[in-house]
Amino acid sequence: MRCSGTLGRMKRRCRLPIRQNRLQSKVRDLLVDSFANAREPSPSRHPGRGQIRKPRRCPTGTCLRRDSNSWRRSRSRLVTGGASSSQATFRSPKRQKYLLQNPDLFSTELDSVDKTPTFEFYPFRDGEWIDQGMRHLLEEILDRVMVYVRLRYDGRCAASDILVRRYLPGERRSHGVHFDGHALVTAVLGLTDPETYQGGLYVQPGPDVTSRTYFRLEPGDLLVHSFDLQHGVHVWEGARYSIVFWIKDSAQAVRDRSTPWYRRLEEQGDADVLFNLAQNFEHGLFGEPVDLAKALELYELSAGKGHHFAQNNLGLIYRRLHESSGEEQLLRKSVHWLKAAAEAGFAMAQKNLALAYANGQGLRRDDAQAVVWMRKAAEQLEVEAAYMMGEMYRRGCGVSSQEGVMWYLRSAEAGFPKAQYTVGMLYLEGSGLSQDLGKAETWLKLAAKQGNPEAKNNVATLHAQRGEVAEASQIWEELAKSGEPNAQCNLGMAYLRGAGRPEDPDLAAEWLRKAAQQGHQMALQALATL
Repeated sequence: MRCSGTLGRMKRRCRLPIRQNRLQSKVRDLLVDSFANAREPSPSRHPGRGQIRKPRRCPTGTCLRRDSNSWRRSRSRLVTGGASSSQATFRSPKRQKYLLQNPDLFSTELDSVDKTPTFEFYPFRDGEWIDQGMRHLLEEILDRVMVYVRLRYDGRCAASDILVRRYLPGERRSHGVHFDGHALVTAVLGLTDPETYQGGLYVQPGPDVTSRTYFRLEPGDLLVHSFDLQHGVHVWEGARYSIVFWIKDSAQAVRDRSTPWYRRLEEQGDADVLFNLAQNFEHGLFGEPVDLAKALELYELSAGKGHHFAQNNLGLIYRRLHESSGEEQLLRKSVHWLKAAAEAGFAMAQKNLALAYANGQGLRRDDAQAVVWMRKAAEQLEVEAAYMMGEMYRRGCGVSSQEGVMWYLRSAEAGFPKAQYTVGMLYLEGSGLSQDLGKAETWLKLAAKQGNPEAKNNVATLHAQRGEVAEASQIWEELAKSGEPNAQCNLGMAYLRGAGRPEDPDLAAEWLRKAAQQGHQMALQALATL
């Protein structure tokens, strides 16, 4: 199957009654007739979450059910050998056991989009195995996935990357709505029993959360979709692990780290294609040079077709261009596109429009309107917007104390590190919440685990107050090496007093001097006494 004809064939074959016609163009063969047992998170237990529809059938992509008649009927398309062999390969608990036994595999590097730790790792990258333990567990299933993908999409397809993600309490709980624009095809393998967690993988065909549909993926179920599917993950309760296979249209594309199918599909004018290609030119990704003029051209075409991601990105780009050039017309364009996406219901744009009102960027400063739009975004599970609602209370922007604390808690429970730190401090200080040192330390440790430096400092201080100076000094040393001035001062004092570190005036002076160079007053005073 040639990639250049994929979109047209998919559009002709789709007949599902889904609100957004654009989503219908992504539908592949539906191998699952019913998701009647799918559970939806209870709105009453999670107020403000928006309406969530229970899927009656697989709404997009291809979902292969391990234990369904459809899976057995389609087995010859994906696997060779008997049913028992295929079930053992897909269902094997060894994969999740391996992940549980090796928690340090998961990276805490910051995500390029939301700047929070990823908690993911790549056993297979750029077409090569990196982790031999996972290779032993995944190589056969990768071969079988590729048989199916090559049959249904393009016979030249090649595996590019395999990504393992986890969503644990206190860590990242969501992966916001997005496109896998770097892969022609994505295959998601369920690892965790859906009875043990609430939420999971969703498809969102429209801009707002009311169009969101959750999939129930049993361990061993495989969901396959193309690059132009808008989707995400949100887990409210329990723990979830999954394996993601990213597949390109050729081995050459894997070697080049490129996405050549966009150039072939660009002339068809599909909004998703234009948006993903625009991102490549904006950031110089996947073989394309940085070319902002070309990116703007493509974004404008996509935005003109109603693509809310493109509209939001245009709003942000025009705002940045205004900041560098001072041209007022650029700011007017920014507001125009942000309003278009926000009014369509896109949470990310609603948050950005709220910030425009709060900061008077292209609009008259209006705290009331800022709160209105930020609340709309927060009610759609946008975890940073929920945190910002709490910040608006602290800044006196018309949000009540009770509501502000509620939004802080909701964002913290969704795994947003800044909110976790703030909730910890509220418990520590007894501000807005009853003072509770145990809960304070719990939330501060969760934020510290996600790399929040203020939280790490406060956890270290709590250790020191209990006389646990070795634990405190270890945290301070980690932070001090990253350049955090409070930690540098505290580490210097630890060396000066021999508390948790051997007494060493030279090392004490070195760390105090580094803190003083950043304007730390206590470090300056301590240096003066040496």
